[in-house]
Amino acid sequence: MKKLFLLSIVLVSQAAAAQFQVWSNSFDTPADLQGWTTHDLNANGNGWVQGQNIYHNGTALAYGTSGVLRYSVSLVPTGNAAGFGTENDWIISPQINLEGASGTISLAAYIGRQRTSHLNLGRDLFIFVSTAQKPVPELSDFQAMTVDANGNDIASPYRIIAGTTDNPFSSDLTQFTEDVVDLSAFAGKKIYIGLWSNRKASGNNLQNINIDEMAIYASSFLGTADVKNKTENLTKIEENPVKEFLQLKLNPSFKESKTSVTIYSIAGQKVFSASYNRPLNVASLQSGIYIAEVSDGNTTEKLKFIKK
Repeated sequence: MKKLFLLSIVLVSQAAAAQFQVWSNSFDTPADLQGWTTHDLNANGNGWVQGQNIYHNGTALAYGTSGVLRYSVSLVPTGNAAGFGTENDWIISPQINLEGASGTISLAAYIGRQRTSHLNLGRDLFIFVSTAQKPVPELSDFQAMTVDANGNDIASPYRIIAGTTDNPFSSDLTQFTEDVVDLSAFAGKKIYIGLWSNRKASGNNLQNINIDEMAIYASSFLGTADVKNKTENLTKIEENPVKEFLQLKLNPSFKESKTSVTIYSIAGQKVFSASYNRPLNVASLQSGIYIAEVSDGNTTEKLKFIKK
């Protein structure tokens, strides 16, 4: 399902047409939640978790496929949680760097329901923008986004939702429906995303959701010229986009035995480093845009490529 999602976003969504992945999370393993913070504010041991999706199979609640971010009662499918009526829980992402992103920026998510009766299911995205004065948010910063000065609920303009007439759920509860949210307003910024689950008598009351995957795509990138030297690169990428192997036609002045290749994500994170070889196996890299830094110790060239 994950591979289909990464391809279908380009084909299915008009907003995401011709876009390239900037950030993603498949929630497949516990490691995928590194850097995320969770807050169980009513302290009942129930909240956001990574694990199998939960669905009603027609007779009882059951576990589906593994690898989702879900919010549901921790004892499901066999029980309930104390204090469920007062749920108040957050999960906050690590920093997502959109400094290089421009044009149309879209967050895509696969949303799953738990029961056939869940015909419309959504989740507000509360987005904090880092500033020089406050680069990292606190929980209170997100809580402030949910109500106005008088304590009245404020719905976020950014919401992932499925089950509507235009975006219906599959009859198979183990399947997920894609939704796309426009985040173009955050181009060039560093952001955090907070998801809130709460249960109260009125107002925002958001429960029970399975999120199979989230990803952010951008149609173009600021500062593309920064990846080039003032003089034209003499090293060339023979096939771009890259599927499995990055094949470089090396600058003739480079000494192959002394040349190394370091690959960075568009957010600046080093994701690969090796001595030069033709070809270089980059099959493990996720789909997206990368910068290959090629150097023999004397000369350094940077080239942008797309990994399919």
